[in-house]
Amino acid sequence: MVCVRLTSRHRRDRREWATEHINWRRNEWSNVLFSDESRFSVHPDNRRIFIWRDRGSRNNSAFVHESVRFGGEGVLVYGGISIDGRTYLYIIPDGPLTAHRYRDEILRPIVVPYAAAIG
Repeated sequence: MVCVRLTSRHRRDRREWATEHINWRRNEWSNVLFSDESRFSVHPDNRRIFIWRDRGSRNNSAFVHESVRFGGEGVLVYGGISIDGRTYLYIIPDGPLTAHRYRDEILRPIVVPYAAAIG
């Protein structure tokens, strides 16, 4: 997992955003769509290396290798929620999610129609 450090600027920007929106009413929030992409994997991508060796023996690089336990790849999904509903969960097909793919597979067919529906 990659974690991005929350800087003092991030904190300031988040606090400012929250202050600006603290008095929003339901009708204002009804025009907002929160969305995200997430990757789910059968195996974690934590770069751990498992070593099987006899007790008391030292690590021998000849017997150390990385492997994917249980096999299988992950799946990348997109979804969005608003105060009155949600988008359907879109499973993003294989390959990198480029700006063009994001536009053609997510923004145009999912976000734009949803935005039109919520106002």
